[in-house]
Amino acid sequence: MNFYDFNPDSKQPLLHLAHANGFPPSTYAPAIKPLLEKFHAVSFYARPFWPDCPPANTLKNWDVFADDLIKGLEQLKVSKITAIGHSLGGVATLNAAIRRPDLIGRVVLIDPTMLPPAFLSKVFWYNLLGMEIRKGLVEGALRRRRQWENREKAYESFKEKPLFKKWPDEILRAYVDGMTTPDEKGGVKLTYSPEWEAQIYRTIPTDVWKKAKQLTQPALVIRGETSNTFMADSEKAFKKANPSVRFAVVPRAGHLVAQEAPSEVAQILANFLIS
Repeated sequence: MNFYDFNPDSKQPLLHLAHANGFPPSTYAPAIKPLLEKFHAVSFYARPFWPDCPPANTLKNWDVFADDLIKGLEQLKVSKITAIGHSLGGVATLNAAIRRPDLIGRVVLIDPTMLPPAFLSKVFWYNLLGMEIRKGLVEGALRRRRQWENREKAYESFKEKPLFKKWPDEILRAYVDGMTTPDEKGGVKLTYSPEWEAQIYRTIPTDVWKKAKQLTQPALVIRGETSNTFMADSEKAFKKANPSVRFAVVPRAGHLVAQEAPSEVAQILANFLIS
């Protein structure tokens, strides 16, 4: 498995971080910095980052991301690791933890893609009718710019977008470095396929609330106060499904809470995993 290594020389117990759809592992470095003295942190690259990635239309559901995580951990021959997952990575981590408690001993979900049950019920029926409820996200992903003269031009382009307004500069530059690669035609091109990003939006799972109650490991869920994904109704549903899970809310942060408020997330992670 191809993975990003946050601290390659570490001899500490393994920690895995599963990244979000379209956000490279390096953008999480400030948020997990306090953990690096106690853990060897790695992040398997999700399929859209793979050089030999299959076509996006082969993705039918998100189970494959849990499959990939389990396969990677098996190859590393580990057991009872600490697993963190954000957004898409949160759902993959949740599913992998349920299926393989021998591999994953503690779980942190950062604003996982677990929209309120009422909304997911609508998604389910839209899917049955062949309709697309998240059309805006899908079309937005497919419209993404794919090529720039150089990384500095890419940085300037991303910096102007509202999505990145709250990001510290070091995280935005890590994003640019992780999301672009030299283009054989000159300049740099987008590494993460917009078609894959869109297909992930299309195939959002609607059965996640059945999974919440199956989690048995010590767990923490972090959400951004203004998140449009793991909202207050999602937190309420998770608490009802699994009262043993702990929760933390980061004020004024959205769905990309680890990138928008890395210091706050770092403190929450340290309190849960180290203190």
